[in-house]
Amino acid sequence: MFWNNLYFPCDHNQSLVESLQATLTEQGYTLYHPFGIMPGRAYATTVRLFVSPPSEGWVRVNGEFDAALLPTLVGEALCLSVMLRGAQATIAAYHHRVQVAVESAFADFLRDDCTPDDVRRIAAGEFDALPPIEQAPQPQVMAVPFDALPQNIQTLASDVDADKAQKMFERISGNLMNKASGQQGDAAADAARKMLHQDDTPDWNSAGGQRIRALMRCLTIPADWREPDFVTLRDAYQLHARRQRKPDARLYPGDAEAMAKVPNALEYIPVYAGKDA
Repeated sequence: MFWNNLYFPCDHNQSLVESLQATLTEQGYTLYHPFGIMPGRAYATTVRLFVSPPSEGWVRVNGEFDAALLPTLVGEALCLSVMLRGAQATIAAYHHRVQVAVESAFADFLRDDCTPDDVRRIAAGEFDALPPIEQAPQPQVMAVPFDALPQNIQTLASDVDADKAQKMFERISGNLMNKASGQQGDAAADAARKMLHQDDTPDWNSAGGQRIRALMRCLTIPADWREPDFVTLRDAYQLHARRQRKPDARLYPGDAEAMAKVPNALEYIPVYAGKDA
């Protein structure tokens, strides 16, 4: 399960959305909107982002993207990039398309009880251990027949034994296909990734997870900096969008709960793009 977040100190998000879209187009991506009535086409490479509404002087972007795109993707803006894969944390700051030191770049955005040296030490892994936090259980992975997945998703399993991969996908329940709002391939991709990369699940009590938590305690980023995660937001967004188009649309088991987790999902702006190579 990927956890990629970008934090921009600003009080507006539309110009950031336009900058992201322009950058992706310049990089050969085709912008698309996957939350319409008809499913979108599948791409070999995708960037899937949600841009949050401004909150306490910050805009958060979360989703999936190639880390190699980062310097270009963030453009001229000041940006904090935070990633967590299992226990492995990656923290970086960018400004004017160049990576810079976090402690100096965000010196003006520290809480009163923190100093740039505190941030430097946290970034280097030098901090007191934090008390463990309760972690929400990972959502059940819904399964899809392996041969029904888009070709680009099947290639994710190219280095896995075929029989083993087929059995893994057969274990998933059929609930996924009930959500016929154009997201089957998108959700199936996440199901495939989760089954094939179990070690990627973010562990907020690990050394890497604690390092990120310690950093966020020092910055003026809002307290809900982890939430909603990409999958929770995506599922809520597609359901709210469907109900907006058709208020009497049928809700399947679990849909109401998914919508309630992010009641303002439609205030986020999706930026999706793909390319064939």
